[in-house]
Amino acid sequence: MQQETVDRAALARLATDAGVALPPAAVEPLAVYLELLARWNRAMNLVGPHAWREIFNRLVVDSLHLGPFLRRLPLPAAPLTWDLGAGAGLPGVPLRLIWPDGAYYMVEVREKRAIFLSNALARLDLPGTHVFRGAVEHFFQGQCCPADCIVSRAFMPWRELLDLVRDRLRPQGLLVCLALEPAPARLPAPWRCVDQQSYTAAGHGRWLWALSPDAAA
Repeated sequence: MQQETVDRAALARLATDAGVALPPAAVEPLAVYLELLARWNRAMNLVGPHAWREIFNRLVVDSLHLGPFLRRLPLPAAPLTWDLGAGAGLPGVPLRLIWPDGAYYMVEVREKRAIFLSNALARLDLPGTHVFRGAVEHFFQGQCCPADCIVSRAFMPWRELLDLVRDRLRPQGLLVCLALEPAPARLPAPWRCVDQQSYTAAGHGRWLWALSPDAAA
């Protein structure tokens, strides 16, 4: 597979231009991830954009907004987080470079993407980060305790997602959705919106929702 080299200085500038915080220590591993993703993408079509700059602007920027958003949420110091439909590691891999808290499981049923994720984790130092290759239902069956946080990016329509994860969260646990619209003004009981944030990526408005099925959250 052909190698595309990521200009580290240009990557840092892109982050600044996008208005997101990219710690200096995260520049090198993020560049390695982007190089790996761009190379595999040419052979396997893992994500839509192919050039690393476009991948950053359209996909990675979400992760860099998600990290600070998670930090301000009422989560335990070392949360158990499940990323459902993790794809090629977006938002999970860049997120773990800036938010390494607790244990983070990326669940992906599509074999090519899961294999890519395993290869990416073998190249990067991401403590507490794991890949489960298989259906979400099979992943749930193997868990001995519920999650503190569940992350979803376009995994399924939000109404279906609420039903799927409601009994999989700890009391006061949070479902965090990456969305293209604000959180609904009215949510089915017992769900409530704990927090949300809007931002811009690739010239378009996007949102982060934090929802809880616990009225006391």
